[in-house]
Parts: sequence; C-alpha cells; structure tokens
Amino acid sequence: MRGKQRNRSARPNKSTNSVRRTDKFSKNNKFIQRSRQMEKSYRTESQFHSTITKDELNMSVNMLPSLKEDTNMCYEQLVDQFSCANTAPSVHEENNCISTEHLNVTDTEQEEIYTNNLKPHNSFTKRFEFDLSTDDITDLISDERKTYKFKWSAIGNFKIEIPILKSSISSDASYSRPPEALKPADLQVLEVKMPICTNAAYPLSALQMEIFHCANNYLDLYFPRRSHENAEEIRYAYCLHAVNHMLKSRAQILRNNEKITGLVKDPKLLPSEISIPDSFRDQGLTRMKVLIILPFRESALKTVQIMGNLLFAHHQDKKSGLPIARYERFLKDFSGNTIYFPKTNPKPIDYEQTFKGNTDDNFKIGIRFTKKTMSLYSDISSSDILIASPLALRMIINDKEQDFDFLNSIELLIIDQAELFMAQNWENLLYVLDHLHLQPQKLPETNCQRVRSYCLNGTSRFYRQTLFFSSHELPEFRGLMNNKCHNYQGRVRITNQIEYGDISNVLTQVEQVFQRIDCSSVESAFEDRFQYFVRHILPQFSRSGQSHCLLYVPSYFDYVRLRNHFKNEMVNYVQISEYTKKEKISRARDIFFHSGAQFLLYSERAHFFRRTRIKGVRHLILYQPPNFPNFYSELINLMLETNQNPRDGLKDLMSVKVLYTKYDILSLSNIVGNENAIKLTAGTSDSYSFSNNM
Repeated sequence: MRGKQRNRSARPNKSTNSVRRTDKFSKNNKFIQRSRQMEKSYRTESQFHSTITKDELNMSVNMLPSLKEDTNMCYEQLVDQFSCANTAPSVHEENNCISTEHLNVTDTEQEEIYTNNLKPHNSFTKRFEFDLSTDDITDLISDERKTYKFKWSAIGNFKIEIPILKSSISSDASYSRPPEALKPADLQVLEVKMPICTNAAYPLSALQMEIFHCANNYLDLYFPRRSHENAEEIRYAYCLHAVNHMLKSRAQILRNNEKITGLVKDPKLLPSEISIPDSFRDQGLTRMKVLIILPFRESALKTVQIMGNLLFAHHQDKKSGLPIARYERFLKDFSGNTIYFPKTNPKPIDYEQTFKGNTDDNFKIGIRFTKKTMSLYSDISSSDILIASPLALRMIINDKEQDFDFLNSIELLIIDQAELFMAQNWENLLYVLDHLHLQPQKLPETNCQRVRSYCLNGTSRFYRQTLFFSSHELPEFRGLMNNKCHNYQGRVRITNQIEYGDISNVLTQVEQVFQRIDCSSVESAFEDRFQYFVRHILPQFSRSGQSHCLLYVPSYFDYVRLRNHFKNEMVNYVQISEYTKKEKISRARDIFFHSGAQFLLYSERAHFFRRTRIKGVRHLILYQPPNFPNFYSELINLMLETNQNPRDGLKDLMSVKVLYTKYDILSLSNIVGNENAIKLTAGTSDSYSFSNNM
C-alpha cells in the first residue's frame, strides 16, 4: 500500500514529454498536408475532391484553444456563477435561459415546448457527419451558451447548456422525461442495438434511464451525486452507452466496407488505391473510440463484467461461460487482494465499500469487439475500448519507446469515481487529458480517405463526449468540465442544491468556528492562508492550556510547508502522513494522547487510506475545508468524551476552527449547505460559528 501511495503523490517531472499544442499550426501542418496529398493522389474523379481550402484549414487549426489552460482561471468565474444561481438572474441570463422553476415533469405540452427550442441531435450518424465551420469553432471557444432548466424524478434538477453556433443544426433530439424500460422494445425506441436490447437486465431503474437518455443524446454529463448506493446503477448506464456506441461504430464501418467493395471494378487494386467518396468517412486516425478512466482494478472488473453481460448474457456456454477471450486471466489479474478490515475498532462503512476488492491503481486493459466474441488484453493500437487508471496512462505517455497515438481519436471519455483521483494524484488525470487529440507521432495505418474530416482538421476535441461522475462537487471538477470538455452539442449539469451538508452528522457538542481569510486571487490564496495561520492561529494555540491540537491539512504541499515551519520554529509536534510507517503512527498517537506533543500534523490522504482513529483531540484546526465532506464529521466526532484522556487536566475545554477563503465555496457547500456557504463567503463578517444543540 505504501509503495502505491508514493506513485499517487509523486510530483510530475516537468522535463518529460512536454504537452504539444493542437492549436499550433506549425506542428500540425506537415501531417495535415501529407494526409491531404495522399488522399488527393488516390482520387481519380474531381467530383470526390475535398471542398476544404488550405486557407480555411489553416484558420480552423489556428483557432483551437491552448492545451495548457489554467484550471485556476475558472475558479473565480465558477464562484460568481454559483452565487448567481442562488440570486436573481442577470439580464444576459434572462435572455439566454428559459426559466423552469414551475416546470411539472408530467406536463407533456410544456415539455414539448422546451424540446422544440433545443438544437442538438440524437442520431449517431448525424453527430459525426456534421462539419463545424470556422465560425462555429470561434463560437465554441467563446463559450456562449443557451441554458435550459429541467427536473426529472431521479436525477432531480439539471441544466442543459447548448453552445450558440452560427451553423443551423437539424434536431431530432428529445429532452422530455425518458420512458420506462421494461422490455427490449423500450430500448429499441432509443436507437439501442438489438443485442443489447435482448441482453439488458430489465427493468432499468429511473436513474439508469435518465443518465442513459442524456448520454444517448451525445451531451457531456457532469453528475456530482454518485454514492455507494447508486454506484452500480450509474456503472450499468454508462456501460450500456459505451457498448451501444461501439456496436453502432462497428456496424457503420462494416456497412461501408460492403458498399466500397461494390464500387471496386478491378479486384487487383489495393484498398488505398480505390477512390472513395466523402460519404464513407467513418473512422478516426486510430481504432480506439472509448476511453474509461477508473481508480482501481476492482472497478475495471465490474465494468468488464457488465459489458460482457450486455453482449452475451443469453449466449453463455455452460462450461466456458461468457464468450470472452482470456477471461480467466482477467479474473486472476483483477480480482482478489482485498484489504483486511478489522472486526475490533471497525473502519467506517464507506471505507470498506471503497477499498473492497483489488485496489491496485496501476492497470490498463484493451478490449476488442468482434462478431461473436469480446477479446481482452488486445493490443492498444487494435483495441476499441481502453479501461485504465490515470497512473498507467501517464506511464504510457512518458514511455519513449511507446507512442500514445491511441488517444488521438477518442469519441467517448468516461471518468468514474473522480473524487478518488484527488486522493491518488489529480495531476495524473489532467496530464492524460492534456494529451488527448494531439498530432500522431507516426503516420496512421488507417486509409486517409476513410478518416473523418474533423480528425484531419485537428478539431477532434469538439466531437468528444465526456461523462464525468463524482460523489460531490469540487473546484477541480468544475475546472475540468469547463476547460477540458468542448462538446459542440452541449452538456448537462446536475444542479441539485445541498440543504444541510455533512455538518448535520456531527455528534460532538462543540462550537465550530469558520474563519474567513481575505485574499485577492486564487494564486495568492495559498500564501495568504499560510501567513494567516502563522501570525494568528499558531500563536493562539501555542499558549499553555491549548494542547492536544490536531492540525488537519488537505493539501500535501501545504503539509510539507507547515512541517518545515514547525521544525524551524522548534514547535512541539508529531506528524502522520500517508508515508508514515505503522510503527511511527502508533508512536505519534501515543505521544499525542499522553500530552507529549502539543500538535499533531495530520494529512488528508493519511486519513483517506487508513482512517486512523486518533484519540485525545481537544482542539481541531482544519487548515482548509476537507476535499471529502464526510471527513468533516468524522474528525469532529473523534472528540467525543469516550476518546479523551481523562488525565490530561483539560476537562471540557474543546474547540473547532475551520480556515477558508471565498474560493472554497464548493467545499463549504458540501459541509454546511449551499445557502450557508454563500453567507460564509459573501457575508460582512469574517468569522461564523455553528453549534449543535442535542
């Protein structure tokens, strides 16, 4: 476990393979020109020549957004947007948003009106046949959107944000409440392939149908309400969409292969020597179309099993089971290795649910679909779907002996259990996303006449759909959706309000003080927080009678900085981080409990991976609101009387202090609810207290 944690927290090596920008035409020019020249040489009839001029191509590539967009730039905007969502809408919002505060989901007439105002299309074929113009790319970069609000029974309140494009897009989409799925015919209506309709596990729940309905309309989906209770429902929904997308892609290619064969008059000609019309463009530069990013092998195991059941549930052999190649090897590699959960002093329920099964975070497995089987461990270059962890993908990207061209033509990106990547290494995920849709390192084997025009134009990112699932909202998640996802058909955001937050789970009767730190920008927040702690908090809790102070630090960089400061200032402290050995953890806990050290410096990832029960805590200082909301109540509940040292002489002296800035509004919302979070960040006072009267 300790070795794996080092991989999770390792800082990125800035000297390895710098990100190449797709918007820099000088690096893409040679590849695009070479592809166009090859295609032109293969054509013999002028009627099949491309109508895209060189000047138009240059313009479309130059206008692509930079890959190294700073996620911090959107934090200030998201705070403003979050506040505006709870106040009166601005004039601009009123013009571009249809209010649905009184929308009744059972009112079909009203839903039909809203549906007619939407422009994206549902058809798989029409999605990829639509060519974005230069003006469309400009509109996508400017990120002007129309917003439509809805409410469904399972996912609750959500917004559909559609980019405002100059091109007219025909619509056959339907955003009315999806029908129930009780039999195969119900899924067929939604353009689901017959093998899936036959093998699906009926009835599908309302949550599954609503998530699938959004995904089937090829909108990006941001769903920050994943829980252990609905986790498998969500997994089934996105597996259903991924397999359906792959079957549609494969069917289209096979259908076009037959048509092209009928056009060939000379059977001696090679496929590359045949002139193919533009209507047969049905492939990307590489074969892989779906990328699923998961945190653990256990998650990959469940995902593959669901896919196998969707394809072959009624075609199982009594001896061999599902017709999946190398399935026994897969079970051996991806099952087992469950962490031991002690029966005495048991871990929290969510801890056992998170870490049951194989929790290795370095894995990848390619999946290739054929007519009668599904092949696991297929070569990445010949795989249709790749399931991998961020760490494994980053290692592939940094491997000089291996190319990562398979990331060029991803059409569907699924990110599940995103909150766990925060505990592993969030930088790994961002690094992978920065390497999607880049110029190939070598000439692809695909016939350039079959490659979709947007792949040659360098605009693949606008045709990628992203499904993002997490248990709660964080600024990092909002930043990823805003800066890394540019689907031209728009996106869906779940907007259910948090009424109470995790503070309602606090059992200890103690006053909880939230102290706001003034700062001018996101960049200065780290320094301002540190200076405030050193000048005001540390002297206050260094006085006599203020011992047994637990200092909880979510960021490891802040943890290292505070540790170095404690050493330089000769502060009496002990520490527990994710790298601390078990023997030293026991020693630190014992010293702290028996008043041998005034401070215990405690990192968030140490609590995430071990959930150590620390006793003797009289004063809790949260250097920043926790990234995991449930940790807030867990830490305060450690201060119950049963965990105190009766001989420390402090009796009932206890306190809780939370340091925050206005940029922590999303984390605060998870703890105290949306309404209170806005008061904390925008109120006139800089100090607020909460207490639970039992």
